[in-house]
Amino acid sequence: MAVISSLLFPPSSFLRRSITICSNNTSESMATKKYISDGQTSKRVVVCGGGVIGVCTAYFLAKKGIAVTLVEKSAVACAASGKSGGFLAFDWCDGSPVSPLARASFNLHRSLAEELNGVESYGYRPVTTLSLTVKESSKPISGGSDLPAWIDGPVKSPSTIGTTETTAQVHPQLFTRKLLSTATKKYGVEVVIGKLEEVRVELGRVDSVLLEGGRVIDTDAVVLAMGPWSGRFEMLSSIFRVYGTKAHSIVLEPKEANAITPHALFLTYHPSNGGQALDPEVYPRPTGKFRVIFRYVLA
Repeated sequence: MAVISSLLFPPSSFLRRSITICSNNTSESMATKKYISDGQTSKRVVVCGGGVIGVCTAYFLAKKGIAVTLVEKSAVACAASGKSGGFLAFDWCDGSPVSPLARASFNLHRSLAEELNGVESYGYRPVTTLSLTVKESSKPISGGSDLPAWIDGPVKSPSTIGTTETTAQVHPQLFTRKLLSTATKKYGVEVVIGKLEEVRVELGRVDSVLLEGGRVIDTDAVVLAMGPWSGRFEMLSSIFRVYGTKAHSIVLEPKEANAITPHALFLTYHPSNGGQALDPEVYPRPTGKFRVIFRYVLA
């Protein structure tokens, strides 16, 4: 995520975008100024990107009284934010620079679930998380003292790496859409489906954004929350690299959904042909379905 307020970030020609330096603002604003209780004009922010980061940014800014317009090219939570595992961990980043952020995020999810009825509206729940090694050539087992009964494959070396106090999950698409629905109905966030063409700057500060088709939205700041697409803005990519991690995922529906317990699985999978080990992740949903994710980094 990047915030643009006083810096110039010219996008790449790939997107046919540009920064326009305006001497006069001749475009009629499509955004309405809001006024907060003390009579002062509130700040206006355009958030570009309708994934979980963009939606959360819009939600919390609007909750503070900021006039927010969220711009999304396609549909809310249509990419990684709608198809990820939705896995939450309290202390898995301990010892790293983002440890305080991870812990705060985990606790914030818990409070948001209480505020938004997350258990019912987007499947928030604590989970037990297991690490397992799977070898195709091994003999299948039927459960075990440390395993739920539905795990009956050729597994070994089970260990608990997260408890219901330290790991949890949400349905990521339902979470993102529930948060945005609340933001629009309760806090006045405007959602615009459109393609960003330009971030316009006047006198060294962001003035407005231009969408494909000619719509102009006046703003005091722009938040780029477009995931790996943020890196297509040249000056932004010259400061830091934004890239994607590609993942394949499949959704499985078991015959007996009620028999599936809330256990997230992190596997080390050894093929029978002796090939490279894989690290699939298995996330049972409260709906009874599974999402299995295979990740690898793009070259």
